[in-house]
Amino acid sequence: MSVTVDQHQTDGHSKTKIVFISVLFVLSLTMFVLQTEFTSQAYTRGFKEPIILLIVTHGSWWTLWPLQVLSVAVYRVISRARRAIDPSKPGYQPLSSTTELLPTVVAPAPINPNSASPPPPTINYWLYFKKAIVKQFHNIYHTSIIIYEYHVNDDDRIHGINQLIDQHPHISSTPSITACVVSFVQTPSIQYILWKTFVLVLLLTVAGFTWYGSMALTYAADVTAIYNCSAFTAYIFAIPLLNERFSWLKANSVLIAIVGVFIVSYSDSSDGADTPYPYRFWGNLAISIGAVLYGLYEVFYKKFLCIPPHLSKLITPKRQMVFANFVMSLLGLYTAVILLVGCILVDILGIHKFNLVNYDGAGVIWGYIAGSIVSNLSFSASFLSLISLTNPVLSSVSSLLTIFLIGVVEWWLFDNVLSTSQLVGDVLVIIGFVLLTVASWNEISEGEDSDEMEVVSNYSFAISTSDDSQPLR
Repeated sequence: MSVTVDQHQTDGHSKTKIVFISVLFVLSLTMFVLQTEFTSQAYTRGFKEPIILLIVTHGSWWTLWPLQVLSVAVYRVISRARRAIDPSKPGYQPLSSTTELLPTVVAPAPINPNSASPPPPTINYWLYFKKAIVKQFHNIYHTSIIIYEYHVNDDDRIHGINQLIDQHPHISSTPSITACVVSFVQTPSIQYILWKTFVLVLLLTVAGFTWYGSMALTYAADVTAIYNCSAFTAYIFAIPLLNERFSWLKANSVLIAIVGVFIVSYSDSSDGADTPYPYRFWGNLAISIGAVLYGLYEVFYKKFLCIPPHLSKLITPKRQMVFANFVMSLLGLYTAVILLVGCILVDILGIHKFNLVNYDGAGVIWGYIAGSIVSNLSFSASFLSLISLTNPVLSSVSSLLTIFLIGVVEWWLFDNVLSTSQLVGDVLVIIGFVLLTVASWNEISEGEDSDEMEVVSNYSFAISTSDDSQPLR
């Protein structure tokens, strides 16, 4: 089966994309501010294990896609049950009787000889639930194929996407989740995604450790300011890796924002003997290295794990965000495994004994850490989705606004003074962001609200179906 889309090139604006980007932007700013303050409070109360914070925050990312899969499956089951009770209720509608997600009639109900009308069909909702989970593996697999084909086989077609997908091995579409996962991970495109994600997590882990380590050595405002300089390194890396065309407007907007960041960061001279952070210089140096790695991480992710540029305006924002969540879960899984194994070895060899609960007010500390976990998960999910829908430079510069928000929060909650120089720096950051938004408006707004794969991939098994008894072809 094939779905034909006549408009393969568009200069139109996607209302869905604009709404998604706006919501993600506000969510990412809010969650980053919360994460910074929760982490800062945990350190202030005596917690001194940055590697543990990295494990519990970045390691928790693995839950994102499974939670999404379960939520969608439950929604589809509930929707199907509502329609079984009342067929007029809106809900999931299969494409046709031959490509239905799950057969409605599993077994006929017992016939009542005293009834004139036939009994309603019996629906196996557990089977339907498992099929809904399997279907989401198919959606991820279909997206991975177009990424794989672009980078491995230089396939930049914009026509016949479904035919391209159908040329790849077909994964199981039976209700067996195990069979689906086994066939899923054996495919070349998923193995490509797994490898690129592993490389990405190495960059992210080192960069993340500099963030959590520097939070123990310097001020939260310093960490936020210097970390957000990743916008500058992202722009530098984007030119050769993403073939970003140099733009004076974009370059100047980034530079203006960076100048604002440094004005805010160093507006308060607190290097005297009474400073609570005597190692402020080393903390700032560590997060400076992290800023470079974060910029590379963002560009690497955009290049190898996002929809290729020739299809970025043709594939729906929803599909791009779903795949971003899948990649984020892989990042979390890799991070948890690598760091947990490392920590166990360090502890066994006696190199370092980790202190998890031996603190005054350990319950309060872990309460702040729990808040940091939740806010980091929300921030990271929204930030990767922003990169998927726009570009790493715009996403990084938009996060620069957190320097202004963190200053306001610390002034409001902790009576920190907002100096004139800080306000000047904040204004420059905002000006830089506005200029970059204007320069990147086409990337923000252009797109489609439906794509060539959408009907088939979401509503049927017309692509990538196989029987469990048949090997992958």
